[in-house]
Amino acid sequence: MSGVSSTQFRSRLPEATVRIFSDFDGTIASADVGEELFRHFCGDAAFEEILGRWNAGQLTAPEAYGQLCAAMGEIRERDITRFLSSYAIDASFPRFVQWCDERRFPLHVLSDGVDAYIEPLFAAAGVDVPVLCNRFELRDGRAHMHFPYYDPRCPDIAHCKSNHVALLARDEDIIVYVGDGRSDFEAAQYADMVFARGALETYCQEQNITFRRLYTFSAMRDQLDTMLQQKTLRKRRRAEVLRQQLWSRG
Repeated sequence: MSGVSSTQFRSRLPEATVRIFSDFDGTIASADVGEELFRHFCGDAAFEEILGRWNAGQLTAPEAYGQLCAAMGEIRERDITRFLSSYAIDASFPRFVQWCDERRFPLHVLSDGVDAYIEPLFAAAGVDVPVLCNRFELRDGRAHMHFPYYDPRCPDIAHCKSNHVALLARDEDIIVYVGDGRSDFEAAQYADMVFARGALETYCQEQNITFRRLYTFSAMRDQLDTMLQQKTLRKRRRAEVLRQQLWSRG
């Protein structure tokens, strides 16, 4: 968050609104496409061994990703394209994007996965939405990764999503976060309303974070419409304080 003051950044932001941030794997895509991609190209044994050391805290997320890339062996773009033919995003997500555009609610996708599968799956569905994620590169048949949003304060994830939740919002905004897993835990703390499934749902229950269960994006759209009509979509004081504290650290 260095390089620009919070006052300078906020002065360039548009008027207050509802801002929506969504995870990709297990959320927009019902499957964890990233996990399946690495498992497929690394093999079960190598994948589980590296994942186990990451889960045990023996590897940071970038270190784990680096080892997964090394274990993939030789790989070409056509191999990834062939693999992705079995996957798709939630069929209701494109209409949700349109609804956000009509309402002028900014929507960002925040993923701890990689562009190599997120961008093709969005393109196949005709979706154009801002995506912030890790970067995947093939050089001479070998996989390499880059982590533009890594923050050492969050070593167990390669993309610290909470920084975006703070940087892209104003004090007056209502923040909605959508996710399902470990990489969403911290970001959910900074949201006024969370739509959750899987591990994130359990985490919200344990941490007393306001949430609703995520089924589909069409169902979430309907729930948001109702909350807006009934004026029950409100700021969560604890989340507001956390966002202000993150801003003050700069």
